[in-house]
Amino acid sequence: MTEFAAGIDGGGTKTSIVLLDENGNMIARRTFGAFNLNSIGEEHFRSLLEIIVSWLNEHGKCGHLTIGAAGVSNPLMRKIADEVFIPADIPYDMVGDHVIALEGAHGGEPGLAVIAGTGSICFAKTMDGAIVRTGGWGHLLGDEGSAYALGRDAIKAVIAQMDCTGPETLLSDYLADERKLSSREEIIKYVYGGDKTALASLAVLVDRAYEEGDAAAAEILRDNAVKLARQIQSVHALSGLEKAPVAFLGGLIDKDSPFRRALLAAMKESDTGLYYRAALHPAVMGAAMLALKAMS
Repeated sequence: MTEFAAGIDGGGTKTSIVLLDENGNMIARRTFGAFNLNSIGEEHFRSLLEIIVSWLNEHGKCGHLTIGAAGVSNPLMRKIADEVFIPADIPYDMVGDHVIALEGAHGGEPGLAVIAGTGSICFAKTMDGAIVRTGGWGHLLGDEGSAYALGRDAIKAVIAQMDCTGPETLLSDYLADERKLSSREEIIKYVYGGDKTALASLAVLVDRAYEEGDAAAAEILRDNAVKLARQIQSVHALSGLEKAPVAFLGGLIDKDSPFRRALLAAMKESDTGLYYRAALHPAVMGAAMLALKAMS
């Protein structure tokens, strides 16, 4: 019976799976629905794992399965996984989604990565395989250089104009025209009546205002880029690596944008021992690579 390693990248909207043979060659891949226990509930989460087991069994013997996802410290998630995978004789482990992202980004070798989406976090794999990190404190305590931070600072620039404590900014027009936010009451309701994704969605307006030459937007981008670059510099120091590659992950920086360019410039200025390199493999491949190592 063919034995293989399996990796799962369990996300909030989809679950990606990759199977590798003993030589590291991909033999199958598949996508299922959302993996997040909190969003889909216990019953659907259990059903998803059972479907995954059936699919794995179609391909032979799973020698090891590595699951990367957010919230893996949740005891209920591990309890359900034990109840599904142990009877199926599938050895498995669960790690944070940042671990598999880092493994895939540098092909299992040491290096750094920064994720900037709604939130932000920086992490590195050291020469001895340890994972070190900075950031990831959430929107109330950190998330510098995230979409949330850009959106929050855009709102601050607008209210500074309204209070006559800051310069005029195109962001005021954008908020009024596109989000119908022009009064104090509307802004307060929007900020305090929703969740952090509401503010994160405003990040695109900062990029647009910057492209139009808006000084407030330029300052927002520069300030957040410098703060995130400091986090990268810090995790570089913690890693003990000398010259090290950095991969950019997350919707805010995984493609060209004004903020990505500002971050690249700030990183180059703050730490000459770092250089940008595109991720070598996606996170799901990182999970499968870790599973293959566990088999050996």
